[in-house]
Amino acid sequence: MRICIYYHENDIKVGLVQGDKVVNIIAAYESFLINKGYSKEEAEETTDSLLLYPENIALTWNVLQHLVEELSEQLNVLAKAHSLSLNEVKLLPPLPQPQKIIGIALNYRDLAEQMNIEISDTPLFFFKAPSAIIGPYEPIEIPGNLKKVDYEAELVVVIKDIARNVSPDEAWDYILGYTVGNDVTAREIQYQDGKTLHSWSKSLDTFAPIGPWIVTGDEIKDPQNLRIKLWINDELYQDSNTRNMHRKINEIIAEASKYETLYPGDLIFTGTPAGTGFALNPPRYLRNGDVVKIEIENIGTLINPVKEI
Repeated sequence: MRICIYYHENDIKVGLVQGDKVVNIIAAYESFLINKGYSKEEAEETTDSLLLYPENIALTWNVLQHLVEELSEQLNVLAKAHSLSLNEVKLLPPLPQPQKIIGIALNYRDLAEQMNIEISDTPLFFFKAPSAIIGPYEPIEIPGNLKKVDYEAELVVVIKDIARNVSPDEAWDYILGYTVGNDVTAREIQYQDGKTLHSWSKSLDTFAPIGPWIVTGDEIKDPQNLRIKLWINDELYQDSNTRNMHRKINEIIAEASKYETLYPGDLIFTGTPAGTGFALNPPRYLRNGDVVKIEIENIGTLINPVKEI
């Protein structure tokens, strides 16, 4: 499944993405019930009683999964009457209110080689504030006093179930799916006065673009073999593959769960490859009017303009 959260007709809805269309899953299920013999009022009462949280769809994942399974063979037929073109709706962040966002620094071998440094034996975890989340096409806002705001294309993992002290082999079972993320970072905040302030530098408002949707894990044959690319104004800056991760996705989850209980909807940014702005010579930081596009194979494309405020 490709799950999106979208805004249409003054309402926030949960949708399934099929090609260039988004299906209103609740409206489709209501029609399904009417076809089974429910009155319109009964169908509306039933769908009104369903708990689907667009703020954090992972919390009600079982409900969504049940709806899709019950519709199964009829979904494609019902979708025709309850779908809109993606350009007719406003896509929102696919998971706008996680309990927490965890990131891991320096996790791609090609970035370490570009910077001529060794990857630490100890994983370098940090937090991003959930309040930093924005969705597709929303602007990355740069405070006017900051001149070294950087981009970082990343594969983002969405956690499905409560995970505490899980093994690497078990970790795969705790993944709901994947989305595209940009770990925007203010480098002059990150590195100042001889200190490294990862979390604060990465938690400014709008510094966590994610989207355009969540692709469930069953649709990704090998998440450790996905091409990841980033352009600024159509100029390619990052072009790598998730196989270049030093610590694999399941290892990151297992290691993090030793210290922090992971909850449904928690997001994990899994690191960025070579080509980030501060690692270039000369550096290339984000500027007012830039447009950043990130594409991850089999997942989707995330586009955000840059705006100085």
